[in-house]
Amino acid sequence: MLLTLFLQLALGLGFAFAARDRIRADGPSAPPAFLLVLIHVGLVTAPVTLYFYAAHAAWSWLYIVDPERVPALAIVPLVVVHGLVLVGGWYGGAWLVRTDRKSALLYTILGAAVAFLIGFVVALGRLTTATSYAGYLAGASGGLMSVELGWALLVSFAASAAAATYVLIELLRDSRRVRAR
Repeated sequence: MLLTLFLQLALGLGFAFAARDRIRADGPSAPPAFLLVLIHVGLVTAPVTLYFYAAHAAWSWLYIVDPERVPALAIVPLVVVHGLVLVGGWYGGAWLVRTDRKSALLYTILGAAVAFLIGFVVALGRLTTATSYAGYLAGASGGLMSVELGWALLVSFAASAAAATYVLIELLRDSRRVRAR
């Protein structure tokens, strides 16, 4: 889940790029664009993040941190950080849109996506492992799809991708309506 911070940053920036006409006309907090971003955070980002940190903590920490040593309440600020990164990406992208830095926005989106991909490749061994923190240190691991974690990843990825696509489409439609005024 730590890698998803780059993905959520890219997504927030991408949302701002899709809503650039609305942002130019009415600012970054104008409805319905900002409300769509908040709904995505509240109905997709927060529940998915909460589930993985609570149910698959060792995997979420990429077996770097022993989840038994992390207080259970640490999940709350982690979920908030994931939401804030997406909203921060939205406001950062909105600032770039309002200052007419379209190419900087596109490069920033690309940079966040490349950082995610590099992190994904570097952590691929950890990401495809399903075990506990102690099991990972001992070298004992199971196949990702042979346990609940693999199926949860598939479902959450499909749902998150569908929700992000919906938000992007709606932001593009709203931006087109603003352009037509």
